[in-house]
Amino acid sequence: MDKVNMTTNQNRRGSFRIHDEVNLFYKKIDEQSATEPQSTFITAGKKAQDAALTTGLAADVQFNSKETCDINISASGLAFNCDDALKEGDCLMVKILLASGKKPIVAPCQVVYCRNSQANDSESECPYFVGAHFIDMKDEDQELLIEHVDKKRLHSRWINGTILAVVITVIVLPDVVFGLLLELAHFLFELLLEFSHLAFEFIESNLDHLVEHLFETDVHNTQIIVFYIIVPFVCYGLYRLIWAIPPFFRRIKKKQLAYWSRKKAYLLFYWRELSPFNKFKLVLASVAVIALYVFLGF
Repeated sequence: MDKVNMTTNQNRRGSFRIHDEVNLFYKKIDEQSATEPQSTFITAGKKAQDAALTTGLAADVQFNSKETCDINISASGLAFNCDDALKEGDCLMVKILLASGKKPIVAPCQVVYCRNSQANDSESECPYFVGAHFIDMKDEDQELLIEHVDKKRLHSRWINGTILAVVITVIVLPDVVFGLLLELAHFLFELLLEFSHLAFEFIESNLDHLVEHLFETDVHNTQIIVFYIIVPFVCYGLYRLIWAIPPFFRRIKKKQLAYWSRKKAYLLFYWRELSPFNKFKLVLASVAVIALYVFLGF
């Protein structure tokens, strides 16, 4: 089988990277095992405890599993959170189960960096963030991965295009956009208040009729009974809301930190693979756009 050097791959599709959720299994191997022909390896099963490779690898060494995790991946490399403090230059054998449900991809890779994950707090089970380049991959696995990346890119292209259009609109017409947002927020707030009022009136009216029918009370006593029925439910709802708010914001914070960590990993991979000339062009274009915006804005 022809070896594919993913680091120096000139196929531009190989540099396209996506964020995806996959089942990931990995284990550390020696450099000699990483360069052996992969046709001698046995494809791992679906469970980590059943996964073992032969020929150059100890049969009793199992994959470390990180099931259903978010990774940054392309046909040339990947980045993911893990439990192990790996070192730059370490060789790994990874098995990736894509969401497409096709056969798993098994390939060796080399660690580019390993740092403390800024996406996790002290309660995280994965304190390290690892970036690696594929060393050698079978042609069929490479094509499968490229196909998967292309499909994900097509989907994300529409999303990113929409976000870009919104950002450009905000930059060009900030007063109009923020005015519309304020009007929309005001309308939604009034709609929420109206809906809450109607729901409360509906519940109170039905309770009034029910209490009056069961206990044959007058209007004043009926309202008192309904009030003391509603108060415990309102207090319980507020109690649950107060206890639900801190975990909600913690989840939001964790997701945001994870998002920015993956974005930084994406930029790191992208910048590392650019040639010096392309890096210069990117920096020059960024400076030109900022200068143009500042000049026209003021």
